[in-house]
Amino acid sequence: MNFPKIGPRGTGDKGMAAPLNIFLFQELQRLQRIILIVRTNMKALVMAIDGTVVMTPDLLEDLNAVYDARVPKKWTHDASGAEISWLMPNLGGWFTGLVDRHELLSTWLDGDRRVMKSYWLTGFTNSQGFLTGMRQEVTRQHKKDQWALDDVITHTEILPIDVEKVKDVPDEGQNIHGLFIEGGRWNRHEGRLDESEPKKLFVGMPVIFVTAMTMKDRKNKGLDYGPHGPYNSAVYKYPKRNDRYLVFRLDLKTEQHPYHWKLRGVTLLCQTE
Repeated sequence: MNFPKIGPRGTGDKGMAAPLNIFLFQELQRLQRIILIVRTNMKALVMAIDGTVVMTPDLLEDLNAVYDARVPKKWTHDASGAEISWLMPNLGGWFTGLVDRHELLSTWLDGDRRVMKSYWLTGFTNSQGFLTGMRQEVTRQHKKDQWALDDVITHTEILPIDVEKVKDVPDEGQNIHGLFIEGGRWNRHEGRLDESEPKKLFVGMPVIFVTAMTMKDRKNKGLDYGPHGPYNSAVYKYPKRNDRYLVFRLDLKTEQHPYHWKLRGVTLLCQTE
């Protein structure tokens, strides 16, 4: 494995000393484990169909799931019931997710972070870990300012462009994409929340720049979130909203009072199924 040697700019962290490189290694391990589970399970099903091994109740359940284009439970949960991969309503969508995640991690591994102008947040099994690694790297870049990890917060900026138009890798922080907004829409021209269009339940968000900064620096920046302040929106992994699937929260500019969007149930999602 040709592991990335480049770390964040302005620090001496390289290889496994860089937090996001460690995160990449952990994501690769998880994906390899999932591929091994799928391969082993499919081989066992073929052998059971051929009559080489006994068709156990577990294998029969997996066979029925594949026949019905459902995802076998073994592929998404371990024996304890903990989630080990992504949840999808059908087998085709799950396999598409597997291929897309493999491409994401392979591109990062082969091309290093120099080619990663934006990251598909949905593609990570541990999205919170990516954001934590990003905060650690930014904190280390501000070692001279005596920043501490406990003192920094996640700061986001909604860019007016899609991932195809991102030109450069940011010096600090990272760009993410692949999120959707529910209950409203993002007005790209005016850079604020707006009412959703008829018959459009989910709308894709543009690229979002995420970084870390202290509360003091954030106040000194004089950010304009509208006359009533920002709408603090949650970002969930799935449409099912609970603390288990909460990834992080971000502030969105709005001309209306934030309660207006709270009643609308506005939130951001990593995937819509």
